Amino acid sequence: MDLRHSRRVRRQVVAVGMVGLFWLTACSSPAVDAGAKVAAKSPCQSSPQVLESLGSKISAEITKEFESSYTDQFHNVQAVLVSVCGKMVLERYEKSTASDFHNVASVTKSVTSTLVGMALAEGSIKSLDQTLAQLLPQHQKDMTAPVAAITLRQLLTMTAGLDEDRADGSTGPWLDSTNFVRGILREGVHGPPGDQFGYSSGTSHLLAAIVVQATGRPLLDYARDKLFDPLGIVTRPAAQPLAVSATNPAYEKAGFAWPVDHQGINMGGVRLKMRPRDMVKLGQLYLDGGRWNGKQILPAAWVRDATTARVWAGGFGGSSYGYQWWVTTAGKDPAFAAVGFGGQLIEVVPRLKLVVVFSTKFNDSDAPATVGSNVLEGMVSRIIAPAMTR
Repeated sequence: MDLRHSRRVRRQVVAVGMVGLFWLTACSSPAVDAGAKVAAKSPCQSSPQVLESLGSKISAEITKEFESSYTDQFHNVQAVLVSVCGKMVLERYEKSTASDFHNVASVTKSVTSTLVGMALAEGSIKSLDQTLAQLLPQHQKDMTAPVAAITLRQLLTMTAGLDEDRADGSTGPWLDSTNFVRGILREGVHGPPGDQFGYSSGTSHLLAAIVVQATGRPLLDYARDKLFDPLGIVTRPAAQPLAVSATNPAYEKAGFAWPVDHQGINMGGVRLKMRPRDMVKLGQLYLDGGRWNGKQILPAAWVRDATTARVWAGGFGGSSYGYQWWVTTAGKDPAFAAVGFGGQLIEVVPRLKLVVVFSTKFNDSDAPATVGSNVLEGMVSRIIAPAMTR
């Protein structure tokens, strides 16, 4: 994904549709009837047969939604996965397989936030109130006084006042520099830090640099040790091309990939490549309060704090924002989501024990025809979450 398109992840309001999808699906049972439903208050008590039927029902309703639309906005959706209580009830692929890796765009931001939480838990980062001057001391000469005083908390909530992604999807000149971190810092503030929300991929890249500085380790190495390997997320071999172009043949052909800046820092805000099943794992980790296979690998307090509304995002998506996670609703239920441009989504609905993942292929040339993530979130609210209680 080109950083210049990151802002549009929450601004796309598009028509939807697709006719004649051929889906590979893990569920083939008859549609669930009125007597075989998932209890809204205790979905984990449902039998395997009920969950299987639920998956078939959701699959049928999604197909109906796609086929009833009058445009081709769904034509690049490659995967839809639905997990209930840690059990996959629906797994659908189009022109793709479970082993394929996809550019998850700004879902990367939620991964980077998770690594910040882990560094904070182990003491490498001392406090969310630490300032940029304290967190990136080697760059103090690149900071004005207002930039130096920005806190980690403000970075996490996109209220730092730094370079905000433009309405047309472009970023500031830092993307064309040979030192992204220095370029972001020298750009200065465009509003009072802590004053209001401003979606900023540059801010997310500073978070990556902070984790590298605090831990003394490359971001990918740290992520493997603390997050990817414990969750069984495949990251070897890894492509780490220089993030200077929207198109890179090596990146496109690679399996797992995480581009880097000129200093070797993996991009904190965009272009991580993951498999849809691995996206489900990240959602499940947060659904389970940071526990994985009985082990607490991410503090429950961080999960709670990261997915609590910290700032209103206003017209930009119509949702609230936590620590690099969107805070929203699915129907009437509280939910939170990692969202990426072009139809990348991990949405978690805690009361329903539900994790939903959409993965969509996109590139710059077909961006206007790519389904908006807000449309997919709408499907979670109108189709998937209600199916749990009908």
